Amino acid sequence: MKKSFVLFLTFVLSLAFTASAFAAGATVLKAGHSATNKEPYQLGLEAFGKKLKETTNGKFEVKVFPSCQLGSEKEMTEGLFLGNVDIATSATTVVTNFIPEFIVYDLPFLFNSDKHFYEASDGAPGKFFVDACAKKGIRLLAIYDAGVRHIASKKPVNSMKDLKGMKIRTMQSQIHIDAFNGFGAKATPMAFSEQFSALEQGVIDGVEASNTSCYNQQFYRPAPNWALVSWYRCVTAMMMSEKKFQSYPKDVQKAILEAAAYSAKVEREAYAKSESASLDAMKKAGVNITKPDVAPFKEVAQKVADKYIKKPELKEVLKQIQDMGK
Repeated sequence: MKKSFVLFLTFVLSLAFTASAFAAGATVLKAGHSATNKEPYQLGLEAFGKKLKETTNGKFEVKVFPSCQLGSEKEMTEGLFLGNVDIATSATTVVTNFIPEFIVYDLPFLFNSDKHFYEASDGAPGKFFVDACAKKGIRLLAIYDAGVRHIASKKPVNSMKDLKGMKIRTMQSQIHIDAFNGFGAKATPMAFSEQFSALEQGVIDGVEASNTSCYNQQFYRPAPNWALVSWYRCVTAMMMSEKKFQSYPKDVQKAILEAAAYSAKVEREAYAKSESASLDAMKKAGVNITKPDVAPFKEVAQKVADKYIKKPELKEVLKQIQDMGK
């Protein structure tokens, strides 16, 4: 009897030790993004981690690092190649430096609605970008939304003519620089983190941003005019090294892809809600909302597209996207 009890106790302790060792041995993926821990990127990546942990029975976990804790978006993307970042969420304006095909996503007025954006990104055009990433050793896991961009400025913008001579911060994208110069402004590319102080100090006269970004970063305080031009939809790529992805068993690969698709749904829904709520909040804060005629903006945008989209394969995927919006 005593011997049986000792054997039973040994068995129980063995199970406990195994479970403890298994938990301790869980693979932890580091996922980074540039937004705060209150924004949709964070919610999407947290949903990814929760789903992946459930599907793999705790074998895989995800630790999310917000606010560029793993580096800037460019540094996080580089980290995928270097192996020190597992998952990066970077704007396509950044990814274009590594995978040139993403330049299509940088075009102004590319999408005309949330539905158009979702269907194009998840459909045949999306497959084009998956393949382009694979050729460079990157696994495109999902496409996140980063909102439709408008213009916050110190002086009201009632028409494109009002932008003449204004120094407007843009992302460090030549397409965006050309677009704003074409709008009549003086495009002023600078880092995201420098915008608020640049507005306060008068270094720039305005910024282009989403409702969510403008409200959360409080750009509307030094620039209390908000022109709803919907000039560009910021798109973010959720990526992993293909080498790392292929190092996992097939069932884990499947779990990663399913969790990523789920996270994109969560993130997009969160961003849509955030966009609406942020606009309402700015209205309540007394921000001056204007709605300029976008036709002149679109004329400039077409010239920019003609300048940069030269290769047949880029023209083809652009046509696919445009046709899906008709």
